[in-house]
Amino acid sequence: MGGAWRRFSRERTALVGLGAIGLILFGVIFGPLLSPYSPIAIDHSIIGYPQAPSAAHCLGTDLYGRDALTRALLGGRVSIAIGFTAMVVAIVFGTIYGAISGTAGGVVDAVMMRIVDALFSFPAFFLIITVEALLNRFALVIIVLILGFLSWMSVARLVRAEVLSLKRRDFVEAARAIGVSPARLVLRHLIPNALAPVIVTATFSIGDNILAEAGLSYLGLGVQPPMPSWGNMLQDALLPAVRSAPWLVVTPGLLIVVTLVAFALMGEGLRAAVDVTAT
Repeated sequence: MGGAWRRFSRERTALVGLGAIGLILFGVIFGPLLSPYSPIAIDHSIIGYPQAPSAAHCLGTDLYGRDALTRALLGGRVSIAIGFTAMVVAIVFGTIYGAISGTAGGVVDAVMMRIVDALFSFPAFFLIITVEALLNRFALVIIVLILGFLSWMSVARLVRAEVLSLKRRDFVEAARAIGVSPARLVLRHLIPNALAPVIVTATFSIGDNILAEAGLSYLGLGVQPPMPSWGNMLQDALLPAVRSAPWLVVTPGLLIVVTLVAFALMGEGLRAAVDVTAT
């Protein structure tokens, strides 16, 4: 563990990414609580007239008189929560699936991997739109589950490859020799030793999920108003009535870019940290 941290700390860009993520998380968690403005309450005195950045509203207001900074921070909380939770769904399901496939081997492994290949061929974004249209619901739970269950396949492949390598190791053969059950072998010996590359994948997956949620919300198929997310804030900012208010586009757009870059930088650092050949 100490060696992994030393390798990670040598990656300056990774530390920059980690610091940026820390600042973003602090802002989205505590910012809406400290703000004097409601993120959803409409100010009827200025409705229809977005206010430019000022001392009272440092990032201006939107078309409905709501403070843009407060909404951006709460929207970030929603977007990052969806990205993180969908990642957990994908990692848990993909890890278990890949471990079972790699441990079973033979025909079972071949069939399970062909299922993964078939699912990879589905156009994920259009499948999300189809599922939500059929359900006629846009609840956060549905968005999380859809994003999670459409991104587990790469995790399953990664874990399977690790398990195929690990199950030939001496400690696994010794566990089999003393009568360790297959379930215990997978849960106590194989999965824990296959998690290092999965952690790296999880970091990148959060950014991918944030971007997917932003795209869905921008199209009106994700988080629904008045609850803000970075995606539906971009949608609101492109209404004809607010095209003269560029700050409404810049704020959520810049936050999305910075967050994605920060997770990518941290992911690259983690990749170097878990690579035992890195020195």
